[in-house]
Amino acid sequence: MITKEYNVTGMTCQGCASSVTRVISRNKGVEDCVVRHMEGEVVVTYDESLINDEKIMSQITRLGFKAEVKA
Repeated sequence: MITKEYNVTGMTCQGCASSVTRVISRNKGVEDCVVRHMEGEVVVTYDESLINDEKIMSQITRLGFKAEVKA
């Protein structure tokens, strides 16, 4: 398992955070997803043999937000 943090812009409320949590958490291999919309952060713990950064960021982007791996 690996834990990665992402900067996410465009989230304005708890509803946004709930949408991101729901979409990311449904992926096979995702163990945990914590969204902090006020800070613009998403922290995901996942099995990198089943899912990767690109897929996670792509799903966040499809929800209408911009995502990048936190440096």
